[in-house]
Parts: sequence; C-alpha cells; structure tokens
Amino acid sequence: MGDMMEKVKKNPFDRETIADEMLQEWQNILDETANIFNVPAGLITRLDGDLIEIFLSSKGEHNPYPVAVSAKYPGSGWYCEETLKSRALNLIPNAFKDEQWKENDAAVDLNMISYLGMPISRPDGGFFGTVCFIDNKKNAHNDMHIRLITQIKRMIELSLHVILDRQEIDMRDGILDDLSRIYPICSYCKKIREKSGRWISVEKYLKNLSGATATHGVCPECYEREMQKL
Repeated sequence: MGDMMEKVKKNPFDRETIADEMLQEWQNILDETANIFNVPAGLITRLDGDLIEIFLSSKGEHNPYPVAVSAKYPGSGWYCEETLKSRALNLIPNAFKDEQWKENDAAVDLNMISYLGMPISRPDGGFFGTVCFIDNKKNAHNDMHIRLITQIKRMIELSLHVILDRQEIDMRDGILDDLSRIYPICSYCKKIREKSGRWISVEKYLKNLSGATATHGVCPECYEREMQKL
C-alpha cells in the first residue's frame, strides 16, 4: 500500500522550485565524490508519480547516464528503484555475481556492475529520489564511502527543508501584504472586491489568501440583538 501511495504522489520539488545555485552545489558534490570514489557515474534521481528520472549526473567521459532519461516506476529495472523500495542503503558489489541483477540491462548493456545508493526523503515524508554512484568494475566500497554518501543524502534532505521553509515564508509574506492593503468592501452584504473586480464573500476571500476555512458562529452582541427581536 505504501508503494502505491508513493507511486501516485507528485513530487513538489523540480527545476522550477530548486534554485540554480543549489542545483550547482549538488552537481559539484556529485562530480567531486565520483572522483573520490573513482567511479564513472554519480547520479541524483528524482521520483515523480509513476516516473523516475535522472535529475543530475556527474560529468565525465565514461558516464553512460545522461540527464533527463526517465523510466516507468515501478518497473524501471533500475538499481535505484530497489533502493527506494528498500528505503535504505543499497550496495551491489558485482551485479554479475548477484542473482537479482546479473541479467539487468545496466550490467549487460552498459557494463555498469557496481552500485552504491541511498534514498532521499522529502520533508512531507515521501521520496525525492536517490543519490547513487555506479561503477564499471567490481567495487565493494568501504566505510568511508558509506559515511560520505550518507552525508550527501542528509545535505540534500536539509536543502529540501530550506526550500520548503522559504516557500512558506514567501506565502505568509504574501498573505500579510494582501491583508495590509486597503480593499473595497460592500457596506451592505460585506462582500470584498478582488483585484479582478469580482465581488466575493469574506469567507472565500480569506480562504483564497490563507487556505483556511471559516466556521460560523454568533457573537454576544448579535445574539443579544436577535434575542430581543423574538
């Protein structure tokens, strides 16, 4: 059930919501770490609904994974899909020695036989995707490599939290700015005129600003007045 929920959930983080400066930092980390690990490919993948895509790819002449390549999820056959399903570190020292992976397209067609990857979580509890490093030779990696990829995962997750916090601050600033301006309100029915010229109820106006839904009650003064009419 959890996998199905993740399958249909849209990823709110994309190239529009992630600043270019942050994307460049992620790219730099991928490039440097791929060099440190001495592997041809470092990737950040992105899960969005029923697709998984290569979001960023390390720069190197022997990297066979171009940016923007995507596949159906689930069912991609990618090493990274298993990482997302396991929700944990995924280490494949040699795909040719692994029954699950020895006939995988990555191993057979691309000769990319070693994989080290971790899932990247979003602030809302879903998955952004994965960070991984793939080698064209047997590679069991070591504790230092695992610690480093763990730190990269955490750094990216903290970056996503920063983006979300910035969005919430911008939204609140917009609400305060809108509430602080002078706006026309009908003297009789108390409807408010929007910038478009349309008149809407106070409840709808506040819902459009903040997303909050108003409930109705009776203040003491109105209650007393209405009781006197009985």
